[in-house]
Amino acid sequence: MFQLVNVMEVLVSQVIEEVIKSDKTICNCRRCRLDMSAIALNNLPTKYVVTVQGEVLHRTSVLRNQCKVDIIRALTEAIKIVRKNPHHSRED
Repeated sequence: MFQLVNVMEVLVSQVIEEVIKSDKTICNCRRCRLDMSAIALNNLPTKYVVTVQGEVLHRTSVLRNQCKVDIIRALTEAIKIVRKNPHHSRED
């Protein structure tokens, strides 16, 4: 079955895991992680691909090295923003 995937979204999810593991001062709650991901993705170009289920990991590994520096830069800025104004204690 074919699916439309924003590869950048998959990559940001992978890289944010690494960044949070490397810096224990970053809030790891679901809301803060989603906020950081959303901010970073809004500042990164989209990279959509049509893929067969299961091929997503292969496609992301190819693009990951090319995009990783940009993703880390965008996540670093997103982390700063979320640290200043976290939403994790607010009711949604």
